[in-house]
Amino acid sequence: MVIKTKKILIKKVTDILHDIGMPAHIKGFYYVRDAIILVYQDITRLNHIINDVYALVAKRHHTSIQSVERTIRVAIEITWLRGDMDEIMCIFHNTVDGRKARPTNKEFIALIVDYLNIEHM
Repeated sequence: MVIKTKKILIKKVTDILHDIGMPAHIKGFYYVRDAIILVYQDITRLNHIINDVYALVAKRHHTSIQSVERTIRVAIEITWLRGDMDEIMCIFHNTVDGRKARPTNKEFIALIVDYLNIEHM
């Protein structure tokens, strides 16, 4: 079952990011949330993450594609270092090792989109 309204989708993604411990006071939180929503709405965007997803997020937030990429990367790093590792493992399962390097931006976005899709089948 697809999440029907954008408001519900925003809430679901926000809840997931809060649950894993991504701080809501950093810009990256909003960039990540927007990127996840864009990919959830059209999974093919994942194939062109820089020129499609990052570009759309950059346009929405009046910044550059490079800034979006870097800010998302930092938000994921902060979450990986300070977040709720039990909750992270619950969502990401064995696809990533919490004791090792964080997932790439693309992996992080894809895994949360996958989690949303599985949760709402």
